[in-house]
Amino acid sequence: MKIAKKFMTLALATALGVGCATVGVSAAGSRTSAITVSAEQSAIYEVVQKIEDTEGFADLKAELPVVADAFKEVNEGKMEVAEFKDVLKTLADETTDEEVKAALEEVVEKLEGKEFVTGFDEFKVLDADKAEKNADGKYEVEIAVPSITDAMENIQLLTYSKEDAKKWQIVDPISVDKENKTLDVALDDGAFFTVIADAE
Repeated sequence: MKIAKKFMTLALATALGVGCATVGVSAAGSRTSAITVSAEQSAIYEVVQKIEDTEGFADLKAELPVVADAFKEVNEGKMEVAEFKDVLKTLADETTDEEVKAALEEVVEKLEGKEFVTGFDEFKVLDADKAEKNADGKYEVEIAVPSITDAMENIQLLTYSKEDAKKWQIVDPISVDKENKTLDVALDDGAFFTVIADAE
């Protein structure tokens, strides 16, 4: 009887060990973090996590394939901030638009010492009649970001928007609620964004 119990304990420990290892691999391999719009605004705005399925991503792939590929690699957990900065540096070197170049160089500088909290998602306006623009022409929305922790400092957004002449920006949220893991943010319709914070 004791031998049978020992085997059962060993089998259970092995099963649990395998289960834990599997969970760890899937968590490390992807940055999907289920960002959602607050319930009150969910009929007006949407955060699209499967960006590969969107028209905006198809346009990006056609216009800037290197950026589209980088977004995908970040989302799959295959690219960190340091490598993403290299992509932006190359874009800055290649662009002839001085305003875009300056914006890219500023973003590269501000990304120093940062890490990705989420992957890249796309912000979409679902109901243009009910959506309201602020004084800067952006839409203010509350989003839930489950991967926010109490230890995170200087939580910001890295955004790419075709609506904005500068296109690339690092912006501060309007407000941060670490306890409820929510951010109030201002975004352009169709903007791609990721949440970043100081590297721990």
